Amino acid sequence: MKKKLICGVITLLFLVCAPFYRLDLASGEPEPPKTLPAAAPDPEEVPVFKDGTYTLSLTSSVGLLTYYNQNDARWADALYGGRDPIASYGCGPTALAMLVTSFTNQTYTPADMANWAASNNYWSAGAGTKHNFFLEGAAAFGFHASSFQNFTPEGIISELKSGHVLVALMGPGQFTNVGHFIIIYDYWSGNQVSIADPASLERTQIPWDIQTLINELAYGANGGGPLWSISPK
Repeated sequence: MKKKLICGVITLLFLVCAPFYRLDLASGEPEPPKTLPAAAPDPEEVPVFKDGTYTLSLTSSVGLLTYYNQNDARWADALYGGRDPIASYGCGPTALAMLVTSFTNQTYTPADMANWAASNNYWSAGAGTKHNFFLEGAAAFGFHASSFQNFTPEGIISELKSGHVLVALMGPGQFTNVGHFIIIYDYWSGNQVSIADPASLERTQIPWDIQTLINELAYGANGGGPLWSISPK
């Protein structure tokens, strides 16, 4: 009787302690700690600038915008009009090439667009691109293009929110000493917008105060400038 009582006490103690010492019921050995599967590695980011070339897509008010830079090694030294390097004179063709490649079923590099512009009398020797290029050239590729005259933050924000992008001809200031085309492609927040600058990835990657852009527009522009509203038809 005493022996049975002792056995019962030992069994009871074992059961009390068992929760703190988990057994593998199949083997009678402690269950090894479970290891979690290794986390999948983060997808590799495609470098924006590598080996002299640019690879970047921007979310615009119209859709995904393919970014081109006129200094890209693939076309920087190509001659606009057979004379002027795209790196120095090709902001206009580079900007329109972004729009055509992004929002039509055609693909045009800045070099392709520079050839098209020169062939259609939009190249100005030693001066870049004629100002009517965006009003007429964009329409030739199937866009609705019009002169935009509401030079206010509210007007620009409203135009972007309504599914348009704006091409701006900038005068002397933070973008150029003479003249330079950029794309205002989306509303950011507050009074700030996003731009695609064909000559500068750095300026493309930061928001810009709308009033700053308005102040630096090239108001002596012709051809409907210095602002053009463009949207796919």
